[in-house]
Amino acid sequence: MTRSLLLALPLALLAGCGQTLYFAPPPAQSDLRVAVGAESVQINRISIPEYAINQEIPIQQPDGSLSTDTDRLWADLPDRAMLASMVRNLNVITDAQVAAEPWPLSGFPEIELSIFVDDMIVQANGVLRMTGTYAFKSETGRDRIEPFLITAPVAEVTSYTAIIAAHEAAWIKLSEQIARVL
Repeated sequence: MTRSLLLALPLALLAGCGQTLYFAPPPAQSDLRVAVGAESVQINRISIPEYAINQEIPIQQPDGSLSTDTDRLWADLPDRAMLASMVRNLNVITDAQVAAEPWPLSGFPEIELSIFVDDMIVQANGVLRMTGTYAFKSETGRDRIEPFLITAPVAEVTSYTAIIAAHEAAWIKLSEQIARVL
């Protein structure tokens, strides 16, 4: 092999590699405003299923299997992105001060919120389906566990921008549901 061919081979291999694209939820905001009884809320944790915790974006196929494309990834870990969205949305929707654990303000929060997502799947039919429960813990009030079922349309299942936008829309809907119960 000639020297120029040896130098050209790695460049050709690199040129054949795909570029990884990262997707972040578009800025969106709820129009809902709710006065709540609590002055402060801490989100302790958000737990999502193993298939949804990685940066790969799972999409359900017609046979029920989930597939991912390693060249198209969340810009952040999905549970972190969901946590940031929930804090932002609950601060806008409610009149409470909402923050993630650890509590950054003095004293203790009145209510602690944990969210447990059972399913967060972009279905083959073009709908994001998110199910699970959320729990309120309060030293002065009543503890509660509430189920949720949230759906959001995905404008185009082959568009990762549309898929990520559907996630943000679902998180806003969940924030609105939680705010109404706070």
